[in-house]
Amino acid sequence: MSSTRFSRRGFLGLSALLLTTALAGRQAYALTPVEQYVTSVGTSVIKLANSGAGKAALRQRFSSLINQHTNVRSVGLVALGPYRKDLPPTMAGEFVKLVSFYMAAFFVYYIDEFQGSDIEIESSAKQGNSTIVHSVVRFTNGSTSQIRWRILGAGQISDINVRGVWLSLQLKKRFTDVLKRSKGDFNALFDELKSAEGW
Repeated sequence: MSSTRFSRRGFLGLSALLLTTALAGRQAYALTPVEQYVTSVGTSVIKLANSGAGKAALRQRFSSLINQHTNVRSVGLVALGPYRKDLPPTMAGEFVKLVSFYMAAFFVYYIDEFQGSDIEIESSAKQGNSTIVHSVVRFTNGSTSQIRWRILGAGQISDINVRGVWLSLQLKKRFTDVLKRSKGDFNALFDELKSAEGW
């Protein structure tokens, strides 16, 4: 009789284990291509945030990551607002490079939000030609950090939200404020971008 009870108990335990494994596999399989993309990029960001590198090295490495996954030129031009048409063609190349580093400084400033153990997708929803993906970075102490991503197509980051702050809106506000104060002088904007620690 005890042997029968043990067998039933073992069978039920094994069934529960198999069910849990199946559900976990189903959740992983259920991720859309966009969600898989965010998971991959988010994992790279977490790894970089936990690398222990100094600020200058982090800016350089985040800039490289940004250039891989973002159309920096497009983001930068949108951030210029009404001043976009005034960007001298001879300054366009340097502008893109400086915008990349300035965006990287955003990640360095919010580095604590990314120094977790893993990233988990909560939900995603189409919004025009973009997809907004809600994710959380999980920390070993049980806390989480909410990160939202705006993804174009199946794999290009156009914006990110940390602590309720959308990067694109911050870029546009800062760029246009500097250009308004300087009466459209792009040298003043470039000085701002070169500081790369204005967050």
